[in-house]
Amino acid sequence: MTKIDDSKIYIKIIIIPLIIAFIIGAISLYSIMVVEPKAKALIDSLNPKSMKEAYIMLRKGELFSGYTHWDLDGDIVRKSIKYFDNKIYNEVEINKDDKRYLTEILNRREAGSKLGIETSLFLLIVSFAGFIAYIFEKRSMQQAV
Repeated sequence: MTKIDDSKIYIKIIIIPLIIAFIIGAISLYSIMVVEPKAKALIDSLNPKSMKEAYIMLRKGELFSGYTHWDLDGDIVRKSIKYFDNKIYNEVEINKDDKRYLTEILNRREAGSKLGIETSLFLLIVSFAGFIAYIFEKRSMQQAV
């Protein structure tokens, strides 16, 4: 019986998760290293203009911290976003009493970034497993010849 060479399949199993892991990891790392620290500093300043800037930065969720998911935390964040959208639309200042709501939005974003990093690590493991399978496939093809 002829042995079928599956190495092309394994190459795809290596490359596709690797590319996705790098994209997701880059987005999450950017959020962790740039956006979240800046937003936290702006929120902690308790300056109304800075807090507004922090809200605008956090308004659009990161890849895994979407604010449209139907869970308890997502509901709190959705209501907070609606609250801040109304404040900004009506040109009302964001004050220090609003810090806890901004912090809740930031926490959701941080959780999403963490999930993005963990997803990247999982995909790297899948890619590594594909690499090991590729090596075994190549060895078994050499032995079959």
